[in-house]
Amino acid sequence: MKRIALLAVAVATLVILQTPLASNATSPDTSTPAVYDLENEPSECIGFLPKPGCGKEPEDAGERGGSLQYLVFAIMITGLTIVGVSITRSVKKRRPTN
Repeated sequence: MKRIALLAVAVATLVILQTPLASNATSPDTSTPAVYDLENEPSECIGFLPKPGCGKEPEDAGERGGSLQYLVFAIMITGLTIVGVSITRSVKKRRPTN
C-alpha cells in the first residue's frame, strides 16, 4: 500500500513540474540555421547513400574518416578477436577427451 501511495505522489509531482516546462516551449526559435561545409548543394546530398562530392576530407584526426576513427575500429576488432579466441579455448578445455 505504501508503494502505491509513493508511486501516486511521484506521478503527481512529475505532472505538476511538467506543466511549467511545457509553457516555456512556445518561445521563438532564435538559433542560427545550420551551415553545411559541402561541395554540392545540401539538398542534393541528403539521402540514405552518400553521393560523390557530398563530403569533405577530414582535417583533424578525430573527425569522421580520420585516422583516430580507424584506430578505434582496429582496437574493437582486436578486442573481439581476443574474446572469441578465449571463448574457443575455454570451450575446448572443458570438452571431455575420449
